[in-house]
Amino acid sequence: MKLLLVLIEGQLYLAGILAIFVAEIALLLWGLWSRRPIVGLIAVFVTVPLMRSTLNALRACFVRIDPPGGHPLARSDGRALYCLTDEICREIGAPPVDSIAIAGDFNASAVTYSPPWRLRRRRTLMLGLPVLTTLSMAELRAVIAHELAHFSSAHDAYAAWVYRTRSSWFALRKALDQRLATPVYVYWLIRWYVPRLNLATAEVARRHELTADRVAAGVAGARAAADALIIFEAGDRFADETHWPMIQISHETAAEAPRPYSQMLTWNARTVSADVLQELFAGVTKPGDTHPSLRERFARLEQEPRLPPPIERSAGEELFGAGLGTLAAALDQEWMARNGESWNEHRAEYLDRRAALDRLTAIASPTPDELFKRAELVEILDDADRALPIYQSAAEQKHAAASLAAGRLLLDRMDSTGIAMVEDAMDRDDSLVPDACRILAEYYRETNQELAARKCEWRATRQTTRARLAQRA
Repeated sequence: MKLLLVLIEGQLYLAGILAIFVAEIALLLWGLWSRRPIVGLIAVFVTVPLMRSTLNALRACFVRIDPPGGHPLARSDGRALYCLTDEICREIGAPPVDSIAIAGDFNASAVTYSPPWRLRRRRTLMLGLPVLTTLSMAELRAVIAHELAHFSSAHDAYAAWVYRTRSSWFALRKALDQRLATPVYVYWLIRWYVPRLNLATAEVARRHELTADRVAAGVAGARAAADALIIFEAGDRFADETHWPMIQISHETAAEAPRPYSQMLTWNARTVSADVLQELFAGVTKPGDTHPSLRERFARLEQEPRLPPPIERSAGEELFGAGLGTLAAALDQEWMARNGESWNEHRAEYLDRRAALDRLTAIASPTPDELFKRAELVEILDDADRALPIYQSAAEQKHAAASLAAGRLLLDRMDSTGIAMVEDAMDRDDSLVPDACRILAEYYRETNQELAARKCEWRATRQTTRARLAQRA
């Protein structure tokens, strides 16, 4: 009931804002029509920008939920998954899904949207390929049941209303900000109302999540539902912190572009350490969270945390067989279309840099500049620890940029000896003053020396001004 009142309140605010915009335009047009000089003069300069702002505001307030992305799964290609989904729909009394889409992230969701020029809403179940390659059949049943629980008749339309109301406010702020036309009363209303809306919607969203957990436990068992929660959190972390970072640097070790989704067919995202498990359960539910903490969800399920047991076959293998590889290959092709050119460019750039480093390393008696370039490449290709002594060697030979780089790396370690090296770089080359002052200011702020940081910023500003004046002269 509290959220309902907040939503109605928000709709009234939006209607009031739009009414004020329309009234302002009507007043100006009336001034032109009645030939009142002052109003007419204002109208000449204000009407067109105000009409644009009003149209943008109107467009922002009528938000349409877009169709989900992902790779559409035809019923003929995923018959077993569709049958499983239909079975769960009947078991929990949820309306049937119209389509299933396979996404590339470690996620699952139930999306309701209205296609253009159609009155009936469509329902799509989104499943990430990583979910299919990591969960067991029982755990996947729990995940699908959890998501389909959001399709209950009451929650379905209500959730869409909540989503559109929140999106309308964010879109209104964005539309007005883009035209630099946000009135003060709208700005303060957004700052006062939107946080209240977020808190109210978060509270209701958490209750819906707990209800969906209970439905999942009824379909697949509380243990499977609990294990699925752990694997989801740990698997998402594994993807973000291990899998995708390795894909991003694969140009350094592979001659051909990677197949990130095919690699998920044999990855070990299901492996969870005791330390990770402890971290997952360390969080607590906060007022603005849309999902309860794992600790709270497990308490409601009356289950104890445990490391997920190994499985012989993933749910994707059981449902698709060899077709799972076909799905992964389709996602790989989409990834290559988006990232293939960039990957090839990074690969060529890496090879050029590695060749340049090899040439510089082979020089028996390098000049200070050659030492500096070698250190830069070592820092980019290997690590800063190996680059530091090379920078220091060049700095000892009076190379200003090398002195700045060595000082930067030392200050990153909170080693105060880097201050003298940065200062020496500025003394040798005035053009390095802005970058050097920024480095020093960051260090001084990290060590709670605010006055010293501000002095560095003032020095950088003076140097930049002098350089501009010198260019004009």
